[in-house]
Amino acid sequence: MAASSTAVVELGFAEPPESPLIAENFPSKIGGRPAWLNPEHILLAEQVRCEVCCKPMILLVQLYTPEDYPPEAFHRTIYVFCCKNGSCHKISWRKSFKVFRSQLPKNNIYWPENESSLDSTTKKKSPAKQCIVCGLLGSKMCGKCNQVNYCSKEHQIEHWTSGQHKIHCNTISTTSITEEHNNHCRKLVLFPEFEIVTEQEGKDQEEEEDYGERDGDNNLSNSKALVPVGDEVYENTGVDVDKAFLKFQKRIEPYPEQIIRYNRIEYESENNPEPLWVSDIDKPTVQDINPCPHCGQERTLEFQILSTLLNYLEIDHLQQSSLDWGTLLIYSCKYNCHVENMYYINEILWRQNFSDDGLNWKRNLK
Repeated sequence: MAASSTAVVELGFAEPPESPLIAENFPSKIGGRPAWLNPEHILLAEQVRCEVCCKPMILLVQLYTPEDYPPEAFHRTIYVFCCKNGSCHKISWRKSFKVFRSQLPKNNIYWPENESSLDSTTKKKSPAKQCIVCGLLGSKMCGKCNQVNYCSKEHQIEHWTSGQHKIHCNTISTTSITEEHNNHCRKLVLFPEFEIVTEQEGKDQEEEEDYGERDGDNNLSNSKALVPVGDEVYENTGVDVDKAFLKFQKRIEPYPEQIIRYNRIEYESENNPEPLWVSDIDKPTVQDINPCPHCGQERTLEFQILSTLLNYLEIDHLQQSSLDWGTLLIYSCKYNCHVENMYYINEILWRQNFSDDGLNWKRNLK
């Protein structure tokens, strides 16, 4: 995914990975352990702790989003972390997500275009030790075997029990059995891993959308609503739908399985992209989207995560404490500012839910 000079929207879809989603391939993906763009400098658990329950968050999405400007952003990845406990989001969703931007220039010591251009000293740089459970910096180590790293006490305890490290510690176990238990532990802690593949939103659909906007708002308010009932959908003119929800519904209908809408505009563009709102309410104000604290420039919409992503997270939607959102909007520094010796820049996430008034029976309006 990359910035565009025009309002082109790239759609992201989830697919089972055909090959390992490792850092060398610059993947865009859901869940699993992060594929670090900068393998020497990776995030600490303290940087991604939920500010409600204080437990380490886990990777929700990472997108590889290279750009031409500035040169330091030739390689660029956005990481979105999320607390898995839906109860925390109900207390404060602002404290239950974190977004980071990481970038590297074209010529760097980790992913050089030409390996022969590196001297022997540079080649010997080692990647940081990772938590065996979640992939954050493994700043702690098992005190008995001194072979396994962890990001936190929470993940050390989880690996000791569900990862069966209490059996394998200080013993000689086959790699296949140990890795099987490691994967079982990760499955309990992390979101399932899927590759994100992209496709440009259809031009015909964009023209139809433009026509609808020129035709005026009355065109939306008089349209029929698609009302879900069980596994079926039917048209019902006896239902009022807020205009933003109806526009959202019409826009995604040709691509119902999309999970990401990427529409970042190049820094030189004067027109900032507009999200596909899921509701007429709960939109961020200028004060909610603060300018970049490092360069003072505005943050603009880069991409949004749709609620369809929830279908891939293997969560129980019937539980009151399950994760839920209408859309997650990711805003990032328009100029990709580079801060010396700062490997991860915090960016902004805004959550918008579907309105309770999105669907209203007309009898309630009388």
